[in-house]
Amino acid sequence: MGLFDRFKRRKPRAAVPPPAPAQPWPPPPVAPMPAYQNFEIPPEPEQPAWMKYPVSAPKGHIIVFANEKGGVGKSTSAFHTCIALCNAGERVAALDVDLRQLTLHRALWARQESEREYGVKLPGPEQIMLAQQNENELAEKLRMARIHNSFIVIDVGGHDSPIARKAIFMADTIVTPVNDSFIDLDMLGHIDPRTGDFKTLGNFARLVEHLKDPGIALRATPLDWVVMQNRSRSLATNNERKVRQALDKIAPAAGFRIVPGLSERVTYRELFPIGLTLFDLDTLPDLGKAQPNAREEIWAMLRALNLPSAALKRAIAAPGTQED
Repeated sequence: MGLFDRFKRRKPRAAVPPPAPAQPWPPPPVAPMPAYQNFEIPPEPEQPAWMKYPVSAPKGHIIVFANEKGGVGKSTSAFHTCIALCNAGERVAALDVDLRQLTLHRALWARQESEREYGVKLPGPEQIMLAQQNENELAEKLRMARIHNSFIVIDVGGHDSPIARKAIFMADTIVTPVNDSFIDLDMLGHIDPRTGDFKTLGNFARLVEHLKDPGIALRATPLDWVVMQNRSRSLATNNERKVRQALDKIAPAAGFRIVPGLSERVTYRELFPIGLTLFDLDTLPDLGKAQPNAREEIWAMLRALNLPSAALKRAIAAPGTQED
């Protein structure tokens, strides 16, 4: 021990707690619980304001125009469907998930510019914009849109992506436009060129088949998949007849039905960049007059889609829709 070690401050020892008093044994009996009716059930907490939305309200019908093959008229068909539903008095929302092109939104923005230029009020849908290509954001936007709108029309880009699969997964009706070309049919199914027999499903058909599996999605109504023949001619060529025969063979295996689409018309190409349709020519007579068979072509397309809209069905059956 050093010379100064005895002067160092030593830590006091911890006090030892006194021993616990002895507990009686056996322990005293526990008091009986009071009867249930003596308890007061507390009131339920008030629901937060952000949760007060009509959950039981009718859900909007989601229509997705999708095909992994580009240049088949998806945006044109989606745009005409939007405007036709708006003309019928339905509340419609529009969404383009292809943030690189935004073809559907550009047509709707051009429609707003045409309103200001010509000084008229044109019916149009509510536009839903995505900040980024995120599946969770898409699901939340669609959940809110289905509460406030009768229909939501979605234009999907011509390529496979996670957000495109999410849109197809949430769809009630899938519309797949195709041209009269065997190249477009490769995404739906493969046909033996020598025998004309059906061989296997294409990549897009396999994707839809997987996403509409009842084990994956619990749907109130079955998914309706429609393949729309676009840009056909009034007089069918031999190639167009072969394409139709091939579609008839693929349809039972893939689970879609075939409906007529929009033919190749210069009027569509002229009106689409300024956000107008044939039905707007009644409001803007200076732009020309639509041919009766062109309008009937659009009505036939909408009639074949068989959308759950009583207002649209009345508009199609109204006098003046068949002929001008």
